[in-house]
Amino acid sequence: MCLALVPALLFAAPSAGYGEKQLDQITAFLFSFAVPGLGQYYLGATGYAKLFISAELAIWGGYYYNNKMKDARNQDYLSYAALHAGVNPTGLGTSYLNAIGAYNSSFDHNVYKQQRSSNPVQYDGIKSWGWDSEENRLNYKLLRERELDYENNLKYCIAGSILNHFIAGLQASKLAGKQDAGSKVSMVSVRVLDRGLGAAYTRSF
Repeated sequence: MCLALVPALLFAAPSAGYGEKQLDQITAFLFSFAVPGLGQYYLGATGYAKLFISAELAIWGGYYYNNKMKDARNQDYLSYAALHAGVNPTGLGTSYLNAIGAYNSSFDHNVYKQQRSSNPVQYDGIKSWGWDSEENRLNYKLLRERELDYENNLKYCIAGSILNHFIAGLQASKLAGKQDAGSKVSMVSVRVLDRGLGAAYTRSF
């Protein structure tokens, strides 16, 4: 999909008023932004190309691993609930999965909700459960938490891949314009925001 974007982006880039050096910078940026390392290969910098390709492969290897582990933990706690709480929570939603881990039985859950809500959520029938021990309920919660940890890791892998694409594109552009660096202005600024860090990159072609 990313490779298919490269020709479209290149044809969309205006050519009037741009010299060969500027076009090389744009082309290298777009190549490596689409596929990390491709712009470096385009410029003949195979060392950098291998570095960005290796990073991308490592990131997606981590994604595959965490996705497999997430699925494994999911099956673990579903089987654990069936074995120790007498219920199959498959497909019943996150709120239900959380409720199973929070209360020793559906009866305890229903009583608690009735005391604190005029329109409480009640679980009965096939949604009823009862843990055979407090320890097993806590083990179920631990398995759920591990699944959520792997799920968060998947988000970090995606963010890492996006960052790798961006950095690869910038580095390829820098390589292309290295001999003409005096006439180019590039700047990376990092700002502290209320909920984290924000980064901005400015470059003139």
